[in-house]
Amino acid sequence: MITYENIDVVFDDFHALPDFNLTIGEGEFFTLLGPSGCGKSTALRTLAGFIDPTAGEVYVDGARVTNLPSQRRQIGMVFQNYALFPTMTVRENIGFGLKVSGVSKAETTRRVDEIASAVELDSVQLGKGVTELSGGQQQRVAIARALVLRPKILLLDEPLSNLDAKLRHQLRGQLKELQEQFGITTVYVTHDQDEALTMSTRIAVMNKGRIEQVGTPQEVYMHSATEFVCNFIGDANRLATGTVAALSALPRGVRGTAALNPASASYLRVERVGLHAPGGKADDGGARLTLPGTVRARQYHGVYSSYRVELDVRDGGTVKGIIQETRHRGFAPGDRVDVSIDPADVLQYPGADAQGAAQVPALTQLAPLPSGASQ
Repeated sequence: MITYENIDVVFDDFHALPDFNLTIGEGEFFTLLGPSGCGKSTALRTLAGFIDPTAGEVYVDGARVTNLPSQRRQIGMVFQNYALFPTMTVRENIGFGLKVSGVSKAETTRRVDEIASAVELDSVQLGKGVTELSGGQQQRVAIARALVLRPKILLLDEPLSNLDAKLRHQLRGQLKELQEQFGITTVYVTHDQDEALTMSTRIAVMNKGRIEQVGTPQEVYMHSATEFVCNFIGDANRLATGTVAALSALPRGVRGTAALNPASASYLRVERVGLHAPGGKADDGGARLTLPGTVRARQYHGVYSSYRVELDVRDGGTVKGIIQETRHRGFAPGDRVDVSIDPADVLQYPGADAQGAAQVPALTQLAPLPSGASQ
């Protein structure tokens, strides 16, 4: 459906996209994810026709569109600030593109009414000025304005970033439902990993203009291809040398042990850390390394609690873990606990990535508790 082929984008002496290659399938909800300045919006705007690449080609449905004007690419775009016309009504905003394209007044009215119903805008709201609407309603107007033109592709450039947290969470689901309802190929730009994981068919994680990994949400989270991806997606412990050595010393029959390299940078997702009372039984049939430790901090998050545990093993350092809240009182700072780790859950990367290591999220930035977390 969409192909970037050897795309270079250069601004003066800044190489924003060096040799960028990517293919997006028809009907996908595809997300470009990465930190600010990584090139994700540049890639989106190159596809939209707002930026001319220095080299390379862009294809849509097999047709070369690299030098095609943006209005002829059959692409709808929703901007971060929505870019609505404040002096027009909601109806006029949605129908503006149709009017410019010379669509008849009757057909424009019919199509505006049809798309407004699909995005849950009623007749009263259609008659209002856009400044009278809430942020969430304005977002729906922007989406309706893009979809009413019946584009092949919908581009969304951080459309939820200006909304409060509760509304962002609500609109994620609605946006995904709309995409599935229309079956439209969608390219979404965000720096929010949770948005990317919950909404996407596939994700491209970007860093300094380059793609670090492309895969499903589960693939990039559970099998992060690079140290940068591991640190950017979710929350992970960088395991200390003593812990890695203890894992490597497990019998070779334990799955995952033979693949461990004590010299590699080693990471473990926080939800893969097992925490239980001393002497308690791990729930994995003995395939884990169990190390004693002391709880140094606990943070209560409602559905789950996050813990920082100092391990007794020499050079074992500390690990972060999360457990789902139940009627059990949990653990308090100073409590003795056993920490269990499955070697197969350890992610390893050769060499140190200083920038990636610096981006390990803080304890207060834990990802939402996945199902099946340790208890």
